[in-house]
Amino acid sequence: MLADDDVPAAIAIPFTIAWVTFMGWLFYAALRCSTAADIKAIHVRGMVRRRRLAWADVQDIKAETKYSEGNSASVVVYVYGRDGSRVLLPFVDDLHVDVGYELAVLMAAWQELRGADWSPDPAAAVLIGRRGARRQALGIGFASVALASIPLLVLIVLRFSVDMPGWLKSMLHPLVVLGVVPLIFALTAIASYRRQLSNG
Repeated sequence: MLADDDVPAAIAIPFTIAWVTFMGWLFYAALRCSTAADIKAIHVRGMVRRRRLAWADVQDIKAETKYSEGNSASVVVYVYGRDGSRVLLPFVDDLHVDVGYELAVLMAAWQELRGADWSPDPAAAVLIGRRGARRQALGIGFASVALASIPLLVLIVLRFSVDMPGWLKSMLHPLVVLGVVPLIFALTAIASYRRQLSNG
């Protein structure tokens, strides 16, 4: 049986081993990420999954700007598949390559290798549009929660220092506010998603 002094060590040692193992795997998996192309397909190796996108199944290739901080890439390249998926091309970004040049090479290869009878798949366009609307709706949902959190926190603090009606004090109870936050997220995300779908 462990003494009381041994309990923290018994917890800390397995946790440290698990943490070091996970960080080692993360570093190894990040180094293995790659993007390659041949005459048949684009091959993408992510951290946990490999993807092969035949040129004929590619619906679009786009460079997109994203929020970046510090030494992370601000322009990345995605390939859109027939199933509506958006696949990030590892290391094809403004941190590692000339994005304009690499995108031009990929677009030229795609236009040449996809086949003379290739045409955009209307069903894929619908799926891509829906997934894009879903991503944007989630972003708007998180942004609305961040914006709503500021006045809610101010009101919670005021609850303890300002005389308020009983019903308002009960509405500003921290547990009630914690219940309101997911509601704000859900309502704004759903409204944004429906608006984007209706706008086409």
